Amino acid sequence: MTERMQSTEPRNASPRILGAARAIAVREGAGKITIEAVAKEAGLSKGGVLYNFSTKKALLSGLLDQMLVAHRELLEKVPERYPSRTLRGHLETVLQSQDVDDDLSMAILAAAASDPRLLDPLRTDLTGDLEHILTDTQDAPAAMIVVLAIQGLRFQRLLNLPDGGADIKASVIERLRIMIDELE
Repeated sequence: MTERMQSTEPRNASPRILGAARAIAVREGAGKITIEAVAKEAGLSKGGVLYNFSTKKALLSGLLDQMLVAHRELLEKVPERYPSRTLRGHLETVLQSQDVDDDLSMAILAAAASDPRLLDPLRTDLTGDLEHILTDTQDAPAAMIVVLAIQGLRFQRLLNLPDGGADIKASVIERLRIMIDELE
């Protein structure tokens, strides 16, 4: 369960607050996201932000939820005619993610170091996707290798690790696409 403040009142300012947090991340980096900075950016009082998100962890949880929705929307855009649609969607979302999403992901991971439950919504989503990916193929081990390679691409990007150069990376991505095509 996320740390959002429990209330029966509508949270009309939540999208505005999350937009302000993303704007700060774009402009200054996710490390600069604070309740005070978000309140100022959103044109709200600190109490207005705290009404919607009771802590910074709750705010980061809201950003994670927003990122998961965006991920789902990208997955839905993969045409149904493609083999291994969910797996292909995961590869494409890694390739289409933006630097601000990487920065927010790192902030969420940092917060999750002190509270691993923050990543529970992500774990739930990925568990469902993995079940679908593995049952949608005749070759579950090969599908799992592709899943792990995609996760490796994601963390290589997030942690700014060496990628072998543009030519090798492009070849790896093309090889992953071929492997996905062959999984049907």
